[in-house]
Amino acid sequence: MASPSRLAAVGAFLAVLVAALARGRVHPDEVFQYLEPAHGLVFGYRVVAWEWVDGLRNWAVPGVLAGLLALCRALGLEHPWAMMGVVWCACASVQAVGTLLLFRLVEERDGREAALLAAGVHATWGGFLIYAARPLGDVLSVVPLLGALLWACRARDRDGALAGLWCGVLLGVAFVIRYPSAVFGVPITVSLVWARRWRSFAGFSVGAGVVLLGLGVLDWLTWGTPWASAWNYFHFNISSGSSASQFGRQPAWWYAPILAGMAPLLLVWHFARGLARRELLVGAFVFYLGVLCVLGHKEARFLVPLLPLFVALAAGPAARDLAQLASRRAVGGVLLGLYVLSSALAATVTLPFGLRAGVIDGTVVAGRDAALTGLVIAGPPEWNTGGRFYLHRDVPVFVGAGHSEAEVRERLADARFSHALVEGKAVGEDTLRATGFCLERRGRGAALWKRCPTPFG
Repeated sequence: MASPSRLAAVGAFLAVLVAALARGRVHPDEVFQYLEPAHGLVFGYRVVAWEWVDGLRNWAVPGVLAGLLALCRALGLEHPWAMMGVVWCACASVQAVGTLLLFRLVEERDGREAALLAAGVHATWGGFLIYAARPLGDVLSVVPLLGALLWACRARDRDGALAGLWCGVLLGVAFVIRYPSAVFGVPITVSLVWARRWRSFAGFSVGAGVVLLGLGVLDWLTWGTPWASAWNYFHFNISSGSSASQFGRQPAWWYAPILAGMAPLLLVWHFARGLARRELLVGAFVFYLGVLCVLGHKEARFLVPLLPLFVALAAGPAARDLAQLASRRAVGGVLLGLYVLSSALAATVTLPFGLRAGVIDGTVVAGRDAALTGLVIAGPPEWNTGGRFYLHRDVPVFVGAGHSEAEVRERLADARFSHALVEGKAVGEDTLRATGFCLERRGRGAALWKRCPTPFG
């Protein structure tokens, strides 16, 4: 008999398994917005991304990750894959809580059978699993968002300050993890005010205000000004238009094929039926998607918070249809097979093209070599490398992207650089051999070269 806790455990296991098999990173932010700052706090060295120079990030999530890395250090687990495994397990455990929250949210709307269906799909859907164990704000914010929506529905159904308080606190946490989560505050506020749930709205305001006050203190301690990171983020992405200028502007319909590839298509008819309900979850889904479509800068990962809402809206109608097929096992078997196939296809289709797994694998191997004195990386720009977290050595690193071929050759000829990591054909093998390198390993589109031993050792 399926239970929500078992489904949550299965989902966490699958999330870690998918991350371990794919390795690499699904987005540069995974490394440079979260792992690198955390590594710097614990080990004293890191790559500083431009967002951290301009003050667009707060230290909440990197601070928590730093606690995990400090624990690893205390236990002697300093191999990058060991530390990454701990991070994956922690993130997957957080998502297990999200599965339980989604179960409760759907159960209170549509009953236990629909809730089990929603939890099962959320825990096993490939389009979500590829992100689930990753340290990304888009994914980590999903859990407090589901909690906020659960308590918002309770606050609307029965006016109470405590329910509103929990809703506000959880939405505030989601906002601290990922600033665009503030968008969900609009449909929640409208829902409570429209229903005249004044005590709930008062509790919601207090809860959100307390968390925002905490963010202000954190930014004051780390950036010197209260709410500095939130303001800088808003200015860059909204008021100044710098985000669209720097990353490009996509048309409003850009998300349509992306969402079709990420969401469970077998539930699309049931999702459409779920949209007919006039309720908070529908408003939250539509409003958030509408805001994303209006903004010029678009990325597939921005849709991740919508995936559990898609499942929640479809679960009720889908469960009722499945109940009518309960006696037809052959049909059920076919549907299960189609689901597994479509889940695997969603994970394959939406898997980022540039995982850079070969570059990161090579970085880890280089860092584990006691002979490493310096590393030349040729091919990818720095944001597509593994940073200092995966190297885990405080040695000189030269990234060739953006530099001339002559400068790269100069670094290769420099005896201080003992290793070279080359993606694709960024540097010819003849050049590497001529400058004294021998091939160490090759895999997943990247090759690690090491300076050849001399006759005198």
